[in-house]
Amino acid sequence: MNQITKIFTVLTVITLLSTIQANAFSLSDVAKGVAGKMAINKTSETISGGDKVKQDVTTLTPAQVASANPIVSTPLSVTLETAKGSIKLFSKRPKVALAGYNIGAFQTAEISGSTSRGQGASASMNIILEGVDAEMLQRIADAAQDDLVVQLQAANIEVIDAQTLFQSAESNEIKRSSEPVNGKQMDGRAPKKLIMVGPSNIGAVRMFSLVPKGFNGNIGDQASAALDAVVIYPNLALDFAWTSGGGQSMLKKSVSVEGGVRFALDSFSNFYAIYSKDGRFVDSAVTLQLKEDVGVDDIFARVELTDSKNNSGAVGISNALGFGMHSKKGNNYLVTVDPQRYEALALNAAKGFNSALVQQIKLAKGL
Repeated sequence: MNQITKIFTVLTVITLLSTIQANAFSLSDVAKGVAGKMAINKTSETISGGDKVKQDVTTLTPAQVASANPIVSTPLSVTLETAKGSIKLFSKRPKVALAGYNIGAFQTAEISGSTSRGQGASASMNIILEGVDAEMLQRIADAAQDDLVVQLQAANIEVIDAQTLFQSAESNEIKRSSEPVNGKQMDGRAPKKLIMVGPSNIGAVRMFSLVPKGFNGNIGDQASAALDAVVIYPNLALDFAWTSGGGQSMLKKSVSVEGGVRFALDSFSNFYAIYSKDGRFVDSAVTLQLKEDVGVDDIFARVELTDSKNNSGAVGISNALGFGMHSKKGNNYLVTVDPQRYEALALNAAKGFNSALVQQIKLAKGL
């Protein structure tokens, strides 16, 4: 998940040293760990008492976003891997049926780290997304499902769209939500909240989704048999930030957290497909997913530092008085998207994601 492609904006790299052992410290050593992620504005400061903080911050203004190069309508280059099962499943039925099309968008990202060596040190970063709501995601879900239908038909694969699937009585066992579904996923050490919706008049499919609600091996088996189709559950996840570092240590004298803003098709994205021979239970299933995030360079939002906490002054005073103090630093950022640019990138992601699925089905069917 932390494998990063080219990144247009880096929010912050924070390194805090414990108040003891204020040895000489090279900022270039910190940069080695984030080669390729550095962005435009770079500053560094030395805190009284010997603690050093390296901070790289890039903020984007509305004018900078407005003057950015237009988003080119080009599908992302996406490769799907088989996580479980076999794509041979797609050769067992002549048709495929789409059980909706879940779109999930991460809304927050956070990372923290600490060390207890000496007086200790801690660092944290919180990033909040603004401007991506359920209405926007539903438009993306509608377009993504329509695009998948078109791509399947163009490949001579018979497809049953979600509206038709859910008109069948056998589909009643596939639970859906007409309201947005909120959830949380762990991205490395960083918990991220997300919102998930589905297409108009379909809603978000609750089982086999980006927000797990338990497992029922029979979900979709009746529809598979009745419609003579492999039932596919699409789940596309959109991310806006990356984070790394953090954690807890008792041995190190420093702690660091890293983060940045970039649009990406998240590796949580997946297609889950099931086949049933006679509708009594699922005979086979396959999960196709990304190996890693697929990120892009395009500017899609403005970035603001909204709050910063730093007790370096108090640490310096405590050092001067001969006793140590825990070092703390934390930054909060607000990422406000440009709706048109975000939606354009989301559709590029959906088209590439769909194309990767079509290729897998064609391979299974020998097309």
